Amino acid sequence: MPVPDEAASSTPEGQRSQIKILVVDESQQRLKLLTAALHEAGFDRVHSVQNSISLLDIVRETRPDAVLIEVESPTRDTLEQLTMIRDHAPTPVLIIAQDPKAQSIQAAVASGVCAYSVGGVSPERVKPAIEVAMATFASFKALRDQLANAREQLSQQKRIDRAKCILMQQKGLSEEEAHKALRKLAMDRKRKLVDTADDLIAMSKLLS
Repeated sequence: MPVPDEAASSTPEGQRSQIKILVVDESQQRLKLLTAALHEAGFDRVHSVQNSISLLDIVRETRPDAVLIEVESPTRDTLEQLTMIRDHAPTPVLIIAQDPKAQSIQAAVASGVCAYSVGGVSPERVKPAIEVAMATFASFKALRDQLANAREQLSQQKRIDRAKCILMQQKGLSEEEAHKALRKLAMDRKRKLVDTADDLIAMSKLLS
């Protein structure tokens, strides 16, 4: 699906934001008003699309810093699209909707929405709303990265411990001796300790 070129603005360059915004709204009239509000708020790099179908492809193509979606109420199709973005092309998402129901907000957040605003939008409101969405996204990403790192460290330690157990059983070593032997083997092969552990575990499976 072709994506319109970024629109220009006559506002002085020093006051303009370099954040790239993808704006989605099925209403052409609302889309124009929202795009105008973004330009007035200092955003020049704005892509506007009316159809939310294949939204993941558009996000991958344009690589926006944030996605702003204006709807009456988030539909199941929209939420499914947002879930795909969350899983395959994580991007800060802000929804501007007329639906204030907690159920709709919860469904949107579960789909990866970082901020949910109810009612109309103005240049004064849109900029802080986008900033909140981006800050929330950054916080969640940092937490996810920390969790993934902790899980990987735990996985590596388990594999190292498993390799030490193999050495202890095969060579009658103590745990300390097995650890030293594994480290020496890693140094001799110029490989990481966990990679050497994986090699030892794989070899043990082949010989068993």
